[in-house]
Amino acid sequence: MHELSIAEELLEIIETRARDAGIHRVERITLKIGEYSGIMPEALEFAFLVLSRGRCTEGAEIEMQAVAPEYLCKKCGLTQPAPQEGCSGCGSFDLTLKRGNELSIVSFEGE
Repeated sequence: MHELSIAEELLEIIETRARDAGIHRVERITLKIGEYSGIMPEALEFAFLVLSRGRCTEGAEIEMQAVAPEYLCKKCGLTQPAPQEGCSGCGSFDLTLKRGNELSIVSFEGE
């Protein structure tokens, strides 16, 4: 379950930035998680719950926004969702994943 180590790293980043901003208690965390990131949102949320005990993030609400995959055709430059049979613009199979594998902290709020 790699979500545990991911949650630990995210919590350390949030704690450091919260401390720098003078926030003593984080109440809400918003994350973006790509559908192709390999991260199971439920497992990440559970890891946050367990690892947040005794920290400034304990009890924080976690919002996870799913990011759908999007591909860029290297031949014609068209951006599109996951293609079934190559680029819908030119038919090329020379596609690269533009988004959908990311994990990012969008924001956190607190007092």
